[in-house]
Amino acid sequence: MTPLKSELIKRLDRYPLTETRCIIAGAEWRITEVKDHSALLAATKTDEDLQNFPYGLSLWASAVGLAKRLARQPDSVRGKRVLEIGAGVGLAGLVAQSLGALVTQTDYQVDALTLCQHNATINGICDIQVRPGDWREFPADLLGAFDLVIGSDVLYERSLHLTLSALLPKLLAPQGRILLADPLRPQAFDFMALREVEGWLIAMEAVTVPWDGIPKEIGLFSLIPPDSSTS
Repeated sequence: MTPLKSELIKRLDRYPLTETRCIIAGAEWRITEVKDHSALLAATKTDEDLQNFPYGLSLWASAVGLAKRLARQPDSVRGKRVLEIGAGVGLAGLVAQSLGALVTQTDYQVDALTLCQHNATINGICDIQVRPGDWREFPADLLGAFDLVIGSDVLYERSLHLTLSALLPKLLAPQGRILLADPLRPQAFDFMALREVEGWLIAMEAVTVPWDGIPKEIGLFSLIPPDSSTS
């Protein structure tokens, strides 16, 4: 992996960017990311810097597991309106778009959205939409618009669980579904347990992703909100 430079990511030159390559359903994907977290931590000067640490600029195993899941079942996204929340470097959304989905990628961090755009460009993905997406004040025109909402590693912060649980059903079109990937953190199971109490229909599939030479188990959670579970 070598440092990358492009016109699109000049604003990110303060980050130690590298290119990672991964195989999804027989296709090679080139993903620009930050892999050296120690270099990022060395540049962290204040508590605010730490609170806003850009974890989303890295490719994580959950995103790979989610992308592989979409590639195994392309009919789940082909021709569908798909929203990726907490898109980070954007792998899952890019794979969905390549499978024929109409994808909108969102993230709270502008730098992450820049990487999404860059990764779309270098992988030849066209017409994907990229939008800022603060879960507390989500763009009104994106509500009720999507057949499938996807996300990876979006459940680690417990303080945002209530915000996210309130937002998710508002994003879905009728009979819409949600697919979230997580490395089996306790926070993810707590989130799912509370949604089940509220009447959500939830199923989990465990998959293993090779990660830095070590098998990494990922949970893929399928969620159907109460008003759709009996449709």
